[in-house]
Amino acid sequence: MRIQIDRFEDGGWTVVSIYPEGRKTFDVPRETLPDDASSGDVFDVNFERNEEETKKNAAENRKLMDELLGRDER
Repeated sequence: MRIQIDRFEDGGWTVVSIYPEGRKTFDVPRETLPDDASSGDVFDVNFERNEEETKKNAAENRKLMDELLGRDER
């Protein structure tokens, strides 16, 4: 997927759009982009699943739900 920087906003956010369609926009933290990034720049974005972190979060969520619902940990 490619995104293009539309503009920088106050509060540290950057509005980006899906490139080249440009119909969908979303905000990303300014700090996630290179310091020299500017409006109009196009970036390749790749998503990579982190299985270890996913499993860790699932276990933490199960533990919290068990605590909230008063389930025993046996």
